[in-house]
Amino acid sequence: NTVGMLGDLHTGKTVGRDGSTVFDDFSLLGNEWQVLPADHMLFHGTEQPQFPSKCMEPEDPRGDRRRRLGEQSSVSMEDA
Repeated sequence: NTVGMLGDLHTGKTVGRDGSTVFDDFSLLGNEWQVLPADHMLFHGTEQPQFPSKCMEPEDPRGDRRRRLGEQSSVSMEDA
């Protein structure tokens, strides 16, 4: 019966520290679960960023080439 940063085992919902707020955005979820000064020491050492600095967002591996569904491609069928 786990509920935490990895979500609720039975529903798959990703919830906040309060156990009821549902996060669909993983960036917001990560910031919600960032280790706070009031939390017990989880690791032997500390690394940056530490609260109150925000977590570092990963870069999109697809970069600016990412295209949303429904957008027109700039590549013709012949070139593809």
